[in-house]
This record gives sequence, C-alpha cells and structure tokens, in this order.
Amino acid sequence: PRLPKAAAALSAETAVPPAYLSPTASSNVFIAKCAAEEFDIDPMSIFDENKIPPSFRKAEFQYTSPKLFNHDLPKYKIPEVAILGRSNVGKSSLINALMRKNLARASKRPGRTQTVHYFGLMPTSKHANTDSPSAALGFLIDLPGYGFAKAPDKHVSKWQEMTQDFLLARRDLGTLQRLYLLLDSRRGTSQFDRNIMGWFDEADIPYTLVMTKADRVGVPQVVRFTNEVCMRYHSQLHSGKGTQGPIVHVTSASKNRGIEELMASVDADFTGYFA
Repeated sequence: PRLPKAAAALSAETAVPPAYLSPTASSNVFIAKCAAEEFDIDPMSIFDENKIPPSFRKAEFQYTSPKLFNHDLPKYKIPEVAILGRSNVGKSSLINALMRKNLARASKRPGRTQTVHYFGLMPTSKHANTDSPSAALGFLIDLPGYGFAKAPDKHVSKWQEMTQDFLLARRDLGTLQRLYLLLDSRRGTSQFDRNIMGWFDEADIPYTLVMTKADRVGVPQVVRFTNEVCMRYHSQLHSGKGTQGPIVHVTSASKNRGIEELMASVDADFTGYFA
C-alpha cells in the first residue's frame, strides 16, 4: 500500500509538530523539506524509477571471507557502505533483501555477534575476475548490532570500542562512503540510537536513516517517526553541524517494500565514489 501525503498523515495526530518532511516520487522514501528547499530539489524528481539499478543487475553479492584479506581489513580503494542497527531491528533480513541472496545470518542470541562481515558486489560477466575481492564494485559491510539487553557490560564496551575503531579506520582510509542506520518503525529512535547518531556527527561519518518493519505498524506512526528525524536534520542544517543525510527510507524486508529504492541509494554510493 502506498503511504498517504505526509501532511495528511501528520494532521491525524494533533500532537505532532508541523511537517518537516516531503514525499518523493516513491511512497517509500521521504526527504527533509528544508533540504529540498535549501538545495532547490524537486522531491518528485527523485526516486521516480523503482527498478533494480544497473550495477546490481550486472553483478551479484558474494560473501568475502577474511582469508581473502589475510585476516586483516582490506586495503583496496573500493567504496564501502556499512549497515548498522539495534539488535532485532531486522538487519539481516534487510541485508539479504538488498543483496537478493540469503548471505547474512542472524545470531540466535541477539547482540552476541561480534564479527564484521564483508559482502562484495562482484561482476558477473564471463571476463570478470571473481576470485579476487579487488574486482568488487563495492563492499556492503554488516556490522554487529547494538543495544542488546542481555549482553554483559563487557560485551557492550567491546562492541563500542571495536565498531568505533573500525568505522574511524575506514573513514580515514577514504573507503567508507556512507553508513545506513536502521531504526525499527515500531519503536522509533531510542536514546541509544540518538547517542549513536551523535557519535556519527562528531566523527564526521555520513549516515542515512532507514525505517524497518514498516508493514507491522500503521502509516501515521511511520510518518510521525520519519518526521521526527527530519526535524533533527532541519536543526543540523541550520546549525551547520551534523552528518545525517536528508533522505529517509521506509522499508519492509518481508514485503520487499522500499528495497529497490534502497538499492538505488547504495548504488549511488558505489558509483559516485570515483566521481
């Protein structure tokens, strides 16, 4: 089902602030209204083609074993996109839908996975060298989840140190193009989510927000949460501080909703690397 106009959905909740978001040509993507106005963007001109982008059609994702990197971080100057989210946000399901392959595995004990997983977008032409990760068009990075309720404090501290060090290293190398932060449409942003976003801002790491499990809640709630994060972008734009992107994706992995639009964003991160 298509989402209604943002203003109409917001008016249904009298306690909701004025609309800080604008709909785009896709019912699954919003843009912060102030960004559209500031940068003279016609919201209806973006995400107007809901189809799999060329790089995704001409390549396929493959799990990249740490052995191929000699159990170290890759040194290739290949664009990377990282995906991060709270435990139980539906990260593995979304990544698999994005890759069109079931390569990402969810831990049976949320919050206990401590490993960074690389998935390379490898060309499928018969002349392509798919044996070496250096041939990848880009890497999708699955980061361990956070906000786990049952994990010991030492696991939380280890996660924070490992993930922050990893992201800073990829940022400094110049390969990390963007981080996609997943937010549960049923819950909105938690204090932990806001702390993570604040750290991205301070670390100068660009990130885009993605609402997951949108099929499990009513449209007004999805729009209300999206409006709240667009209001946050509004504050950043006017203060000149922060790295949150103006685009917000609304997705459902189980319904394959918003997946092609998210593919388009990741494709832009990959192909725009050498622009």
